[in-house]
Amino acid sequence: MKKFLKRLIEYMLVIYFVLTIFKGIVFPQSLVYILSTFSLFAIAVFLSSALLVFLTIKENFLTKFVMSSLLCFGVFYLIKIFMPGFQIEEYVFEGLDTGSLVINSFKVTEILTMVFGSVTYSLITSLLSVLEKSS
Repeated sequence: MKKFLKRLIEYMLVIYFVLTIFKGIVFPQSLVYILSTFSLFAIAVFLSSALLVFLTIKENFLTKFVMSSLLCFGVFYLIKIFMPGFQIEEYVFEGLDTGSLVINSFKVTEILTMVFGSVTYSLITSLLSVLEKSS
């Protein structure tokens, strides 16, 4: 139970971090909706481990990353449809110029925001789980 609560809080903090990075995501105003949104994403990561065990696939970084990315994209889509106040909007990425690396500005659609958000969230949570297992 202690390990579950620790991971739940970690995953909820990571999804808060990820959702605040992207400009196109608007949170609901109610605290209950915000906590339920964070909880749904955390449950998706917990389900990815259980689903990998059910499918008899060895759980490592890559498989956990792919499975949790797919599940988190589904959670993004369901929350976008059913959660009042949670919106994913289009925005324009202004671009980046570091001298040797140049990224031109482009329009980020709703789907790209969901993909980038789910991949970022899955990457961080997969890294956390791999680092926890190795220690």
